Amino acid sequence: MPLLEMILTLTIAVTITNVLSHYLPDIPVSLFQIGIGLALASFLHQTVDVETEWFLLLFVAPLLFNDAWRFPKRELWNLRGPILANAILLVLLTTLVGGFLIHALMPQLPTTVALALAAVISPTDPVAVQAIAHRVKLPSNILHVVAGESLINDASGLVAFNTAIKATVAGSFVLGQAFENFIWVAVGGALVGVIGATLVTWFRDKLARAGMDDVIFHTVVTLMMPFAMYLLAEEIFHASGVIAVVAAAIIAKLNDDQRDAPELTLIMVASWDVFAYVLNGSLFVLLGMILPEAFHAVIENPAINTFVALRDGLLVWLIVFMARVIWSYLTQVTYKLRHRDQAKPSVKLAFISGLTGVRGAVTMAAVLSVPTVLADGTEFPQRALVIFVAAVVVITSLLVATIMLPLVTHERAKVDFTQKPDETVNESTEVADLAEEQARILALRYGVQVLRERQQAGNRTLIDELIWQHQIQIKQLQRQLRDDIGGAPFSKAELILRQVGLAAEREKARELLQADEISELVYQAHSRRLDRVADMTGSPVTNVSWKLVRLAFRRGWRTLRLWFADESADDYIRGYNLAKRQMGKAAIKALSAYVNENVQAQKKDEFRQVAYHLVLSYRHQVEQAKRAMNPAHRYGAIDKKKQMELEIISLNAQREAVQQLYDAKRISRKAHLRLREYINYTEAAVLKGDVEEAGA
Repeated sequence: MPLLEMILTLTIAVTITNVLSHYLPDIPVSLFQIGIGLALASFLHQTVDVETEWFLLLFVAPLLFNDAWRFPKRELWNLRGPILANAILLVLLTTLVGGFLIHALMPQLPTTVALALAAVISPTDPVAVQAIAHRVKLPSNILHVVAGESLINDASGLVAFNTAIKATVAGSFVLGQAFENFIWVAVGGALVGVIGATLVTWFRDKLARAGMDDVIFHTVVTLMMPFAMYLLAEEIFHASGVIAVVAAAIIAKLNDDQRDAPELTLIMVASWDVFAYVLNGSLFVLLGMILPEAFHAVIENPAINTFVALRDGLLVWLIVFMARVIWSYLTQVTYKLRHRDQAKPSVKLAFISGLTGVRGAVTMAAVLSVPTVLADGTEFPQRALVIFVAAVVVITSLLVATIMLPLVTHERAKVDFTQKPDETVNESTEVADLAEEQARILALRYGVQVLRERQQAGNRTLIDELIWQHQIQIKQLQRQLRDDIGGAPFSKAELILRQVGLAAEREKARELLQADEISELVYQAHSRRLDRVADMTGSPVTNVSWKLVRLAFRRGWRTLRLWFADESADDYIRGYNLAKRQMGKAAIKALSAYVNENVQAQKKDEFRQVAYHLVLSYRHQVEQAKRAMNPAHRYGAIDKKKQMELEIISLNAQREAVQQLYDAKRISRKAHLRLREYINYTEAAVLKGDVEEAGA
């Protein structure tokens, strides 16, 4: 097929599948795309010659770059152990153990060919898993591990595959040379990616300081980076272009986070969203177009029994599936032995992990690159059978995951948007009937998650402030939901932790009074404040107008007492803020100690989540007192700009969450439009404030 015709065909096919997925959301869009590819190859006789090098360059390199660039830094670091273990050790183990088992199952395959087949079906395809995850609730750690390992296992699997193929073609296999080649390809690729991305970042910063801070230029540079890194590693240094692309993406992500340019981030994310979607869809359409060739070669070969080959393909899938299940269970056992507070190993969790090991287009593209002849001119042994078995494994893994994951998880929902926004929500409510307030809570929580991922030493105060504001909005919405159904204002964990914080504040106030660091008047003022907070805990919300009257009365009475006291107003304010700051720090310390020392292991996650929100409010209290004690300590112009940029990032995340909820049919069209309108108005207000400040 001519290049231009192929591009148009793939783009039209991806567009059609996007429309179909909206009408049939229960079927992963990847299956639609494979189906259209099969139709193009079977009925319209459209074929494509797949060359692994250009396939990896045009499809795998940019998709891996996007995945690595978008991957949450916190999860990538926290799960580095399981990710590296799955991406390298599991791939090598599957290649070796699976290769010898495949050779025992199909003796007609030479050992090196069996090892090559095991290697090529080892890498997982996160694109298909993400499509399936739109319909079911997968454990977040499993989803992050699958996404993280896919950044590396394509490289490790392809390197092992190429090593085995070269050994078959050459007619000899030397383990030491193969190992040295593997190390150089991996390490060399990583070095090329790190150094290359660092140089590109330096060049961009140099141009930016010279006044060329053009958003389009930086976006184009980022879009071209995966292609440049891949070619540089493969053609110049003969290292792994895939690993180079992943390393470059991680470095680019770290540097882009430090730039914190909202307009650049917005355009780059939008550009990559469209680019990656088209590439992902094209990948599976190509897979569908490739499959007939893989099947025909076996079906039309009289020397191969098709049914036996099909049976062998299913058994090979079972081998790699069980290898992943056993590996996942043993990993859980290892973590349990190292960390006593970890949950017990779960066979169900291991089974889910095995199902997420979906194979995809990379496997097919690589296996089709198997040469037709050896170095001595003879025919490559059992090439058609190898391609057929790989195709059966790919299709089986896709179909089994599509069917089994919803049955095993027993939940049909959207990843990261599956939890109810409030435990007191009516259990009989249909999943597809989320109230507008519930959807806003989910969107705000997603915004909080994105802000936490971007937290660094230089912006911690700003992000804590924004997250605290988000938490206030979430609390107001939760209170409204609880009032509607007559629920308690606070959960049991929140009541306990609030009491712990209040007790620590009272104790610290007494210590400050005994040390003569604050006056009796300041101590009494804080005692009354804590009494009011304690009275509000567990009580219904007081009428707003009555609260304003009481607040005005208390302030007037405090002013009157201060007027007759010996203490000056400045001394009182200084002492009040000193105590407020110290009491907030004491409460944070007490909450951390209580959760670590007094909470049972099975309840730690719940208490840590509640404690985190309370700690944020105390950090806000400490920061407020700090600024009040030092009038010169104010957010400067640069901090204001950063604050605006972070607000835009959070709003973009909330907009994405709302769109995904609507795509999953969890909110109505009316609620979707109202939520989008609310986010747009908020964004306009933020940008207007920035423009007004710039023009002042």
